[in-house]
Amino acid sequence: MSDLADAAVVAVPIELGLRERKKRQTRQAIRDAAVRLVADRGLERVTVDEIAAAANVSPRTFFNYFRSKEDALGGIDNDEVDDACAALRARPADEPPLTAIANVLIARMERKVQEPSLHRARAQMHHANPQLFGAQAATLRNFERRLAEVIGERAGLGVDEHPYPMTVVVIAMALIRATIGHWQRSDDLSAPQLSDALRAGFANLAQGLPVPPRSSS
Repeated sequence: MSDLADAAVVAVPIELGLRERKKRQTRQAIRDAAVRLVADRGLERVTVDEIAAAANVSPRTFFNYFRSKEDALGGIDNDEVDDACAALRARPADEPPLTAIANVLIARMERKVQEPSLHRARAQMHHANPQLFGAQAATLRNFERRLAEVIGERAGLGVDEHPYPMTVVVIAMALIRATIGHWQRSDDLSAPQLSDALRAGFANLAQGLPVPPRSSS
């Protein structure tokens, strides 16, 4: 799994126009504002108008992107799914499927954790409002399905004909979730710390998940 060192330089092979970049920036600004407000006040004490104001957009603009405040608080956007699938297709053809998806998912997380305080707020929000996981579940299933389809393309196995493509994706996503959960409880919420933990986790997975040595601390 030494090829994981390339994860940080994975580039999404999609050229975005100015309009699309602005749309993505606006969507992300609304999501970030919603997370911070709900983590601070609680879901029931935050309104759409307050989220819109915090994101410097109008309520009408908010509803151009999201159906409700719950919708803004979770889920994976279609363009993010498209980017991840494009990045996975762009990995070297001879790269093992698990290594390929590990590189893509690590790079994705490195982009998403540039603000540790925001991820702390997101973890606090989900802990206090477990009902939000339901809204995210459907988009997560779609994300996993789309990634599995690309793994299937690379392996020459139809995602509906063989369990292998989905198995690779589900195992990779489980490792990502477990590692992020542990990282969020640590004292060091830096992006490099998460990257190191993810690389170590996938390297361990590639070896068959032997029990790692105990920490000296």
